[in-house]
Amino acid sequence: MNGTITTIDLSGLKVHVYTPPDESLLVNSTVFELADRLIVVDGQIFQRFAREAGDLIDTLGKPVDRFILTHNHPDHYSGFQHLAGRYPGVRLAALPRVRAYLATTGQRVLDRRRALFGDEVASRVVVPDADIVPGEVVISGVRFLFQEFTDAEADDSLTITLPDHGVALVNDLLASPEHHLLTVSPHFDEWIAVLGKIRPTCPATGSRRSSSAGVGDQVHPVHPQAQPVGPGVLIPLAASVRRRSAASRRVPSPN
Repeated sequence: MNGTITTIDLSGLKVHVYTPPDESLLVNSTVFELADRLIVVDGQIFQRFAREAGDLIDTLGKPVDRFILTHNHPDHYSGFQHLAGRYPGVRLAALPRVRAYLATTGQRVLDRRRALFGDEVASRVVVPDADIVPGEVVISGVRFLFQEFTDAEADDSLTITLPDHGVALVNDLLASPEHHLLTVSPHFDEWIAVLGKIRPTCPATGSRRSSSAGVGDQVHPVHPQAQPVGPGVLIPLAASVRRRSAASRRVPSPN
């Protein structure tokens, strides 16, 4: 295995962030480990790194309750071909407009990416079969806040905040200054405005590897009382963090 796993120990749960090597476009897959179940967010672009994310899931010894797709870019949904096959029956949830996009356009986008990258990109789109409804929900005693933002790095982006723990997962809305992310659509001003709404909320984990939040040079760290822990993660100073290479976990390869 070639990726890196960062584990954040919080009260009542752990957050595991799988970050593949640079060649994967630096997209994180995040696993919320609750007392009795797992919630897995985003699925990688290349199948070999989706397999590594699955290997991490297997080591945790708990059932996958649901998959979540944060937005409609193929580097986040291609890997669900492997993960959905590996964990049959687990539903994939997304915002309604993201579901609609994958149903009408997702396969065509994958076909274009396969022309560039070959068989490591999924051959079949997995269309989400459940809606994410923005708002608060308590899962296994942990409070989650799901928020929808439009016209930023993607047309529709889902963020996941743990209000009682001071951690947020904000996907591609945040990255370090050395990783210059561009909008597919001309929504840069709107993107900056979205970050202004997120910044006061709490420290954040982005889906790109970074240790401080930024878009170009215009956005500053999302929270002044946070520590960097690696792949796009800023968390409260009191939290316990462990980071190791995926290879050091000695997890078995899938059949």
